[in-house]
Amino acid sequence: MKRLMPTIATLVLLFGMAAYVATQRDLISALSGVSPTQVGLLVLLGFGALLAQAQQFRTALAVSNTEIGTVEATGLTAVNTMANYYVPARGGTVVRAGYMYAVHGMSVSSYAMLTIVTVVTGLIVATVGGMSATVWLNVTGSDVGLRLLVPFMGALALVGVALGVALVSAKAFARSNRFSSAVARLTLATRAWRNEPAAGLKLVMWTIVVLLVQVTRLFVAFSAVGASVGLIEMVLIGSLVSMSFVMSITPGNLGIKEGVTAFAGSLVGVASGVALVASLVDRGAALVVTFAVGVVSIGPLMRRVTAAGYKTGES
Repeated sequence: MKRLMPTIATLVLLFGMAAYVATQRDLISALSGVSPTQVGLLVLLGFGALLAQAQQFRTALAVSNTEIGTVEATGLTAVNTMANYYVPARGGTVVRAGYMYAVHGMSVSSYAMLTIVTVVTGLIVATVGGMSATVWLNVTGSDVGLRLLVPFMGALALVGVALGVALVSAKAFARSNRFSSAVARLTLATRAWRNEPAAGLKLVMWTIVVLLVQVTRLFVAFSAVGASVGLIEMVLIGSLVSMSFVMSITPGNLGIKEGVTAFAGSLVGVASGVALVASLVDRGAALVVTFAVGVVSIGPLMRRVTAAGYKTGES
């Protein structure tokens, strides 16, 4: 029964949101106005987002002297996202970690450090993007209040505190037998990123691309349901949505993303219900891409795992 709980939670959330939309005539009207061309564009953007996330992953791996091809990284990213819909709290990350260990010999600790760096980078980029959009909107006379800077600045402060605690802990427990291995891995990872500034800049670049694709997808989705939103306002919405994925507590961040989109939409004058429909349209197109690429990729990825197992057994 425990294994079925994430799937049940996903179905309940989907049914709940669908039932809500079904009871709102204006939302059904907005949904029925979505054209096949707009859906097709969203599917293409969803594939672009998958490629950008795969390149982001490959860039982070380069610091660990681990290289994988674009096709392998894209398929693995799709499977990782698929798994997130069945296991909450980024369960797909565990699936990808297991694959990297089995096929490429990457230790769990190295993968964990890589994931932390990628997530923190994504949070910083989204926070800076949201803060910049907020300031710009206020300068240009928008109704969006500077009070939104508080949560953005709070997110940056939390990142700073976490990094500070990690550094202080590393020094405090450097001579402890219990924590020496963890400190050594942290020191090694810090030195690796410090010695590869170009890789760090490249990771930031791909993280920005991921955010821009997210913003573009939402812009098209909002337009598809008849909501007119400016590009800067959409950067604000996209930044808040991207930040919500950092603490993914439901399968696929289902419900959380939609709630944040509805809230962010209301900040820029879009009815929360319309913003919810836009988020669902974006979600639907992304699911089509994720599961199509993921299902096609499972076979080749599993063959790599099997082949790696044979090589290990022979050696």
